[in-house]
Amino acid sequence: MDDLAAFGLLRRNTADGETVYTATPRGVEFLETYWRMNAYLETFEETPTRGLAAIMFSDVVGFTALTQKNERHALGLLEDYRSVTRQSLPRYHGREVKTIGDAFMVEFTSALEACQCAIDVQRGIYERNQRVPQNDRVLVRVGIHVGDVERKGSDILGDAVNIASRVYSIAEPGGICITRQVFDQVWNKLGNHLTEIGKREAKNLELPMEVFSVDLPWSQKNPMT
Repeated sequence: MDDLAAFGLLRRNTADGETVYTATPRGVEFLETYWRMNAYLETFEETPTRGLAAIMFSDVVGFTALTQKNERHALGLLEDYRSVTRQSLPRYHGREVKTIGDAFMVEFTSALEACQCAIDVQRGIYERNQRVPQNDRVLVRVGIHVGDVERKGSDILGDAVNIASRVYSIAEPGGICITRQVFDQVWNKLGNHLTEIGKREAKNLELPMEVFSVDLPWSQKNPMT
């Protein structure tokens, strides 16, 4: 606040040692402008905008069954999965849009970084599984799509999001699936072999999705052993 003297905001101390600020007419004008700008920015943040994004969805395989069997244990596994995922996101500039039950929805500006992040998450889960007892192990599925989205506040909406939310259900436990749109951007950059799965129908999508899986170096082993 000391730096605001030039804007007409003056600092003074009262007799009892309390610090207060008074405003000159210039300061009042500054504050009114500041409040109007804040209100404008809050409105602007809620205004929908469009743009391209790579969207990653992931979830815990069989989480509902795990919850029904032992809810406390399942919630502990969920927290471990979230911890591993959240450690990976900053490395690849992923923005956590939201969690939906046991599912993550994450936005990236790069399809390549989305794939690298997915691999990092699966590696982290795999390494965790090697350190814990059999009944504490968890498997995760990941799906990635890239397309045009509508941003409203911190949320993203649109067909691309719907497609991404269907892709991960095709992945094998411990695996990653990507759409053709992602494949076209990463096939010669990722370093992992990509296996064509083919076209798959999905609920509420008019056209089938062309899907590929990302081969993981540890996937030849049973991820639960």
